[in-house]
Amino acid sequence: MIWTLKERGDVMKKLEFIFSIIILTIFSIIILCSCSESATLYFADVTDKDAYLAGEVRMIKNTGNIYRAVLEELIKGPSAEGLYPTLPSDTKVNSVNVSDGMAAVDFNIRIIDNFEEIPHSSTTETLAIYSIVNTLTEFKEIEKVKITIEGRDSGQVEGYYVEDFWGHIGIHEPFERNEAIIKDEK
Repeated sequence: MIWTLKERGDVMKKLEFIFSIIILTIFSIIILCSCSESATLYFADVTDKDAYLAGEVRMIKNTGNIYRAVLEELIKGPSAEGLYPTLPSDTKVNSVNVSDGMAAVDFNIRIIDNFEEIPHSSTTETLAIYSIVNTLTEFKEIEKVKITIEGRDSGQVEGYYVEDFWGHIGIHEPFERNEAIIKDEK
């Protein structure tokens, strides 16, 4: 079969177009796959005698701030049977900033004024705080977590003393990871 120069040119243009589509498709797949990251979230695991945190691994879509995305997933609660949420579902993450090994996390007032979903006690407060801290310290760049409410680490917001958190431990200082509260899976 003998092709004219015009026919060869048309075939080459079609091949270039198909090749471009293939390259764009591969590039799009690579970009989409790199937007999700595996993360371990910590939820309550409560027995008749003890309360622990247990890890649940999830794929988290990174929309620009993976730390915020992870905390938003933590607020949604567990998907595994036998685990319980540690934070009220109407809690909002106002901001998360990481610098020099410290994550500064700011939540809305609902984290401390919603008593209905998570009854406030020394146990639930410990589980709530360390679910946040242990989830964030899964990232190697985070060693400590400072929690604030509506931008404040002391004083009152809507009649609640934010530094008291739920009234038992408080959020006076940054927190480090607590391995002792994580349930041993052995």
